[in-house]
Amino acid sequence: MSTSLTSSPVAAPTRAELARRAAAPRALVTLLLAAGVAALAVVAERLTDTWADGHLLTAWILMWAVVFLGSVLLASPARHLAQRLMATLDAWARRRAEARAAARTLRLAQLDARLQAELHALSIHQESSANAQAWAQALAPLGSGLDDERGALREWVSSAAEQVTTARGRRYSLYYI
Repeated sequence: MSTSLTSSPVAAPTRAELARRAAAPRALVTLLLAAGVAALAVVAERLTDTWADGHLLTAWILMWAVVFLGSVLLASPARHLAQRLMATLDAWARRRAEARAAARTLRLAQLDARLQAELHALSIHQESSANAQAWAQALAPLGSGLDDERGALREWVSSAAEQVTTARGRRYSLYYI
């Protein structure tokens, strides 16, 4: 009996979970946008405070113009930053979960000899496939590849060498056991 070590299938996300996932980046975008606009408003207030002594309405209009333009100009960078941040956090959480799963499997393997043998066989298989990939990469600069030539030879053998044509023009295939 063989123990299969595959990841468990993940259930399709529910509508509520999809809404929660979509709301998380949206909330982060809103937070980043508000922070950027607030910083712009503070800078604009400092600048207008010095030169708009008697022109309060002009300073007020300029402040609101800065806030609206800042929200328009900073929306896309805030969205891209939030998407990058969420992708980074998701990748970090995935790596942590995989590390926990690997540690749990290793703890179980210390108690179960069958699981330990399966893990050993899996590591040997991965090393051999890595060696095969390295060999294929080393041969890649030599030409189009040996697989194409082998495929052409296999096609010739199955098409030409196994068929016999009689005097009447009928073809018979030869099958070997």
